[in-house]
Amino acid sequence: MSFIDNIKIEECKAISGLTDELKAIYIYKLFNKHKSLVVVANSLYEANITYQRMINYTKDVLFFPMDDFLTSEALAISPELKVTRLETLNKLLENENKIVITNLMGYLRYLPTKNIYKENVVKLKINEDYPIKELAQKLYNLGYIKETIVTSTGTFATRGFVLDIYPISEPNPIRIEYWGDTIDSIKTFNESTQITIENIDEINIYPNTELLIENNESIRYREIPKYIDVTNINTYLNNPKIIYFDYNRILKGHELLLNDIENYNI
Repeated sequence: MSFIDNIKIEECKAISGLTDELKAIYIYKLFNKHKSLVVVANSLYEANITYQRMINYTKDVLFFPMDDFLTSEALAISPELKVTRLETLNKLLENENKIVITNLMGYLRYLPTKNIYKENVVKLKINEDYPIKELAQKLYNLGYIKETIVTSTGTFATRGFVLDIYPISEPNPIRIEYWGDTIDSIKTFNESTQITIENIDEINIYPNTELLIENNESIRYREIPKYIDVTNINTYLNNPKIIYFDYNRILKGHELLLNDIENYNI
């Protein structure tokens, strides 16, 4: 029996006064009991430290990071953090029993309901019809950027009866070739050499945005609830237990956030 196995855990809603390593051990033990956890830290830094500790204990831990308010509202949302959030949502579609580590801004982040997100996963198979113009419009609505050639994640390109896309969930871009409106072949390829890697029979293309609203570039984040039903990260898991790191600091962080919002609006 290991040292960790000997540790007894007490049920609680908040954790304070523990070292980073002991926090990770506590979360790991609690996950073994509940099988689904959301762990909320006040800052992105604290959340990242906890995530880095947790990956030493289990593969069932995911990160859901969000920029602070002024960065996301006044400047620009970090594309790297956005990709991490989307990868977490995609993995939760496959398995609801996970540990999700997030910060206060991530916990408060508007998300489409799980059903809406799931319905917007594009499933493509060879020998099935999905007109190329219709697919291109769908990809645009899912946050993919149209380019002349695909070189990076989150982009797509069309030429004749060929559509290339670099899905957020894939290590290589995908080439979809058509015969009329029918998908004739699906291939992975090397974006540098354009050489085919392998032929595949089907592919799921996940959204490249959390908004899932047509023409979302003209919609401000705070207006999202006017257009779609929204929720937060909790509902993507299977009845999770919520744990807060230093609840009083989170309350203070929320108070500061409200002040930032008020000052920014002024």
